[in-house]
Amino acid sequence: MLAKLDRYFEEVLCTLFLCIVVGSVLMQVVLRFFFHSAAAWAEETAVYGMIFAVYLGATMAVRERAHIRITLLISRLPRALQVGCVVLADALWVGFVLFMIAQTTTYTQLLFNVTYQTPGLGIEQRWIQMFIPMLFVLMLFRILQVYWRWRSDAFKGLPL
Repeated sequence: MLAKLDRYFEEVLCTLFLCIVVGSVLMQVVLRFFFHSAAAWAEETAVYGMIFAVYLGATMAVRERAHIRITLLISRLPRALQVGCVVLADALWVGFVLFMIAQTTTYTQLLFNVTYQTPGLGIEQRWIQMFIPMLFVLMLFRILQVYWRWRSDAFKGLPL
């Protein structure tokens, strides 16, 4: 069960959010084209669904090591330098993710001091924004998980 959750967590949620985006946009098109009307909440639903799908997709790419990397130069280096370059790049990435966790958490905490409801859905913005630091934490977890698995494989190859 945990293995399936580990493997498919991001895919299932990303698919769900992309379906919400498609459904919301399709509904808006049908309402506007055929009924000359619109649902105020559909645009917000599509925007938030897309935001969540993008962050989940980035996290999924971390787990699969599918982010764009310039490996042509790295592959020509000796193994020690290859490992050093990849680990340095990932250390910088971890630093960025930690920075984003701190900044988005601070921003979310500021939203708890004010009342800001979304115009279409009528929900507090803080509840939506609270997911962004959580998704960065998930990204950090996936980066560390890659290195845990690399260590478990006796450091064979690169942590790619």
